[in-house]
Amino acid sequence: MRIILGITGGVAAYKAAELARLLAKRGHRVRCILTEAGSRFITPLTLASLTGEPCYGANPDQEEWRANPSIEHIELARWADLVAVVPATANILGKSANGLATDLLSTVLLATRAPVLWAPAMNTGMWEHPAVQANVARLRSFGHTIVDPSDGVLACGEEGAGKLAEVEAIAEAIQLAGSPRLPVLAGRTVLITAGPTREDLDPVRTLTNRSTGAMGVELARAFRDAGARVQLVLGGDLPAPWGVETVRVRSAQDMLAACESRWPGADGLVGAAAVADQRPERAAPEKVKKGEGPETLVLVRTPDILATLSASKRAGQWILGFAAESEQHLTHAVAKLAKKRLDAVLVNDVQDGRAFGNQPNTLTPVTSEGPQPALGPLPKDELARAVVAWWAARLG
Repeated sequence: MRIILGITGGVAAYKAAELARLLAKRGHRVRCILTEAGSRFITPLTLASLTGEPCYGANPDQEEWRANPSIEHIELARWADLVAVVPATANILGKSANGLATDLLSTVLLATRAPVLWAPAMNTGMWEHPAVQANVARLRSFGHTIVDPSDGVLACGEEGAGKLAEVEAIAEAIQLAGSPRLPVLAGRTVLITAGPTREDLDPVRTLTNRSTGAMGVELARAFRDAGARVQLVLGGDLPAPWGVETVRVRSAQDMLAACESRWPGADGLVGAAAVADQRPERAAPEKVKKGEGPETLVLVRTPDILATLSASKRAGQWILGFAAESEQHLTHAVAKLAKKRLDAVLVNDVQDGRAFGNQPNTLTPVTSEGPQPALGPLPKDELARAVVAWWAARLG
């Protein structure tokens, strides 16, 4: 993606350098535009060095002069696949909301037809002022994306809303705003389960598994980027993706309850969670001391989430299941497909710890027609996009 990164005059401008580096590292082309105030916080040389692209706008060495003048604002507006302003001050928000063009950045914002994203950062009083909120609302009405500031301690010493959102969250929002939508998924609601469940033995110890939830979280991102409305039911400790409605759960029963309340309104389900198959028959109310615990642990079955939701599947709904197998992969996947009445099962080989955490992975889809060509091996973010593309093609 070709990204224009506009940087205005705020203390948070230094974080734009990290954002520019991150976007370039992920393969995007990034050209920065500095306002005059922005150039007092960060230099064109820094940004050009991080992106490998020229930096435009205010320049202490050149000001606004160029050796080979061109209609620069039009060229940049046409070049961009997306324009992001980070940090966005009250001044630039007001200019753009009211169609003012007084420098290169505000002129590019007026001329571009690309998606526009804003990450505001300012004092709490300024952010909450009715005029600023009215300008933000107007920019939203134009179809622009706003990455709201977070609460925290501000540079002025006050505490409250106005702190620039985390760089990772802004990068995710940029990815979402610039991603092509898949018509068959656009506007559809997809329920995704991810991560391990934890069944308590006592207030300290749990029965769980080696899953981190990385694959499920990446699937949530990939379906989100394709245009689906994603509801993520997440176990474990991974952070939730930006822009995804997320409910945190602990046990298999918690996950089932969260899914049952959302399933009637969903178009499809992706069951990527690693749900514990058993739980202790009884959890101790206090920590069991060494030497006091029983030698035998009695386990009982946890609810089968996929089978339960499949039993109430209405016409038009679909379910993708996952199978992590250490042997007889396809045999077990075919059995799971039939027993739980799923539309497809994506099976992976976890022998010797393969596929867990950040390791690349391979998934083999199994449908009623039998095994399909394998997807991967790929890093999990790329694999998730491959899964979404494969499933969207089948739906289409």
